[in-house]
Amino acid sequence: MKKIYLVLFVVVIGLVGQSQSVFNKGGLALNAGIGVLSGNGFIPSLNVSGELGILPTGDIGLLSVGAIVAYKYSTYSYSLWDESYNYNQIAFGPRAIWHLQTFKSEKWDAYAGAGFGFRTWSDYVINNDFTDLERETRLSPYGEAFVGGRMMLKNGFGLFAEVGYGTLSSIKFGATFMLK
Repeated sequence: MKKIYLVLFVVVIGLVGQSQSVFNKGGLALNAGIGVLSGNGFIPSLNVSGELGILPTGDIGLLSVGAIVAYKYSTYSYSLWDESYNYNQIAFGPRAIWHLQTFKSEKWDAYAGAGFGFRTWSDYVINNDFTDLERETRLSPYGEAFVGGRMMLKNGFGLFAEVGYGTLSSIKFGATFMLK
């Protein structure tokens, strides 16, 4: 009887040890979503990010690298000229993500990450004779830090959410596609 329990114990441990996480080395994921809440209000942004799993960190996680591109458009008005103007922003840059894998799940993925990149925006400035506004395009660096998670609904498709600081929105959510 002890031999049967020992065999069952070894089989169960073997199965648990072989279980997969949502994101593994060589895994390729693509996120497409909407962002909300930023320094200039609740204006939504469109976000696309991708990542590739590259380095297992033992039983506790996996490091992946990727990139993000985000776009935001809004309008505002100046009461002095009684006209509306548009405001465009684009952010892009690389990011590194660490996936927590202390628990094994084929449905859930928890992660945290950091990145840096550049942000461009169009802005209006008052011209020298104070008669009109002139458009200027600017470029500045940014840094980001975030935590997030994925919930897979079926094989290769799920939902993601991220909360953090840095790109065009503090909260991002949308669809995630596991391509590999």
